[in-house]
Order: sequence, then C-alpha cells, then structure tokens
Amino acid sequence: MWSCNSLLTARHRRPNTNTSPNSNLGGTSRGGTGPKPTVAGGRFYGGGSRVPFRAGARSPLGIAPFFLVGAALAFWPGVWLHGAHVYPYSRDHRYFNQSSNSNETAKVLCGCDRFEVCGCDDNEGPFVDALIGNGSYDGLNKSLIDVGEFEGKKTLFINGTLPNGTTADGPESAGARFSAVSATVASALWMTVFSLCAALLLL
Repeated sequence: MWSCNSLLTARHRRPNTNTSPNSNLGGTSRGGTGPKPTVAGGRFYGGGSRVPFRAGARSPLGIAPFFLVGAALAFWPGVWLHGAHVYPYSRDHRYFNQSSNSNETAKVLCGCDRFEVCGCDDNEGPFVDALIGNGSYDGLNKSLIDVGEFEGKKTLFINGTLPNGTTADGPESAGARFSAVSATVASALWMTVFSLCAALLLL
C-alpha cells in the first residue's frame, strides 16, 4: 500500500505527451520533434505520411493495417523484433526500371514496428517515385525500401518506422491536447489526495 509520502513524490512526475521520448502518439507539435520529412523535397516521411501517427492506428489517409509477427514476417527483408503493423497501399505502383529498360508494376506494403511511431501512408505517385529513383535494385536505400514477393506478386517493402517522440511541425495535436487535459484532471485528483493526506496527519 502506498504511503502519503510516496503518493506526493509521484505527483511530480510529468505526464506523457506526444513529444516525450517514450511516446508513440505521433501527431504535430510546434517546430516538430525527431527526424524531419526527407522524401520528395521534405514533403513526406519515409513511409509516405506527412504527419506521423501511432503504429496500429489508421493512417491519416485511412489505411487500416494488419498485424504480423514472427514467421509470418519471413517474406520481409530485415528484422522485426516486436512484429509489424503492415499498411497495404491501395494501388500497384507503375515505374520505369532503368536496369531492365522496361516498365514494371509492383504492390506496395509499408510496415511499422509495433511499439513505435509510424510514417506510412498512401501518397502514391511522387513519394514512391522518389524512393525508387531510377528503379535499379542496387540504387535502393535498403534501410528504407526493398523488393521481394508477397502472395506471389512483386512487392515494394517500405519501412515506415519512426522513433518514439517524433512529431511533425504544426499546431499542438490531439495527442498533446489529450495529455494536457489528462494533466489537468490528474492535478485535481492530486489536490484531493494532498488534502486527505494533510487531514490524516492532523489526526
């Protein structure tokens, strides 16, 4: 059972906000935090989103993910220690492969680590073109995009994972506002606890 002293000490712990290093809320904040968008002239994060969000939630443009873990992710190059929320883009991507001197088509899947911020979204055209470049496999940044097969079809695999605490530059977002409201409610509760502890000390 907690003592009044331990409760009052815990009072000083700061509430989690979308900009704190352990937060996977994403969203926006004044000035932004974490890595900046770098794709297509700084318009998009590595997974295609303009605004990061919590992995597992619908993307800003409405993509619903599915979750894979362990052997179910064997088709995806790279290591997913906690499993991945996978966002299937709605259209196959058509591009010119300079290496084969031909037009090609591929599905697009974007994945995010289960416990981190996500930057996946279906900003299809210029975003994917910027990642692919001239279509040469050797020219791909394989920490961000790779090529393989999914359900028997050629697929572009994009890693949209962003570090926790990442937010885009913009107004304080819903996650941060929620934390502020929670802090206000918590403050009122702590005042009640403080009053009760003070009353007990006087007994």
